[in-house]
Amino acid sequence: MKNHSAIRFWRLVLFGMGFLLLRDVGWAQVSMQGQVFLPTGDPLQEVVRLALKSDDPRRDVEFIFTDGQGRFILRGLAPLRTYTLTIEGDGRRYATTTVTFYAQPRGYLPVNLLPLEKKEVPPRPGTISVSRLRRDPDKEAARLYREALEEIEKGKLTSAEEKLRRAIKRDAEFVEAYNELAVLQMGKKAYAEAERLLRQALEREPDALHPLLNLGICLNHLGRYQEAATPLRRVLERSPNWLTAHVHLGIALLESDEVLEAESHLIRGTKAEGLERALAYLYLGKLYAQTGQIPKAVEAWSVYLQMDPHSPNAERIRALLAQLGYPPK
Repeated sequence: MKNHSAIRFWRLVLFGMGFLLLRDVGWAQVSMQGQVFLPTGDPLQEVVRLALKSDDPRRDVEFIFTDGQGRFILRGLAPLRTYTLTIEGDGRRYATTTVTFYAQPRGYLPVNLLPLEKKEVPPRPGTISVSRLRRDPDKEAARLYREALEEIEKGKLTSAEEKLRRAIKRDAEFVEAYNELAVLQMGKKAYAEAERLLRQALEREPDALHPLLNLGICLNHLGRYQEAATPLRRVLERSPNWLTAHVHLGIALLESDEVLEAESHLIRGTKAEGLERALAYLYLGKLYAQTGQIPKAVEAWSVYLQMDPHSPNAERIRALLAQLGYPPK
C-alpha cells in the first residue's frame, strides 16, 4: 500500500533491516488510497458509492466507487486541504458514515462504518487530529513543502531535503514537513536523525498517525523493538484496520519474543498489498521457523519469494530453504 495509511524507503531484511518508502506525489495534486470496513472490522465485500466533498466551496461533490473489496483511490486532491467522505447507510448492517480527513501524499484512509444500533456521531478525523485541521501552515512553508514533494518525485532528494529544512525553519509547527524530512533521513539510514525529527513532529501533534507509524518503523531499524511497539499500538488504537501498522507491529513483537501476538498481526498483514504484504510473509516465515513449524515457514517464504524475488532477502531465504531441504522450485 505500493500502499500507507503514513512512506518511502521500505525494505526490511530478515536479520538486519532497511526499507523502501515510495511516494506518488506531485506539485498540484495528491492521491490517497483507502478501504471501507464493516462495523465488525471485516472489509466490505461489495461495491459502494462514496461522496467526496472538499472544503473548497467552488468544488462540487464527487462520487467514487469502491472495488469489490471495499478499496478505493481518491485522485486529484489538493494537498493541505480538508475533505469529507460520506457513505450512505444500507439500513441493514451499517449507518450513514462520514469521515473528515486531511489530504496528504500517499495517505491511507480507513473508513470504519458505523453500526446501526449506535447513534451517528459528527465527522471524525481520518489520518490527522482535529487540532491540525484548524491550522494552515505558513504560506511560504507550504510552497517549499510542495516543491520538496515534487523534487522527491523526480529523485532530487538533496534539494528536497534543503527545502523541507527551510519549510521547518519558516514554520516550526509544520508536522508534515518534519515527517517528510524524517522519511528522507530513513532513506539514507540516518535513523537517529529520523527519530529526532519524528519526535519533534509528535511534540507538536501527539496523535499524528504518519509520524507515529514512521517512528515505529524507525525504532525497529534501530533494534529497539519493544519501544517501537508503543507508537505502532497507538496508530492501531486510532486506525485499527491500517494493515501497514499491523505488519510493523508484528515485526516489533516477533523481535521482542511476543510470538503469539506477533502472529496475529502478521497474519492480518498478509491482506495488505505490495511490499507490506511481502514483509508480512517474510516475518511469518521467520516466526514459524523459530517455533519449529517448518512446513508453515516454507509455505510463508514461498509466497514471499513470489512477491519479492529479486531482493537481497530473497537470496537469503532461498539459501535457508535449501539448508532446510526445501529448495525453491
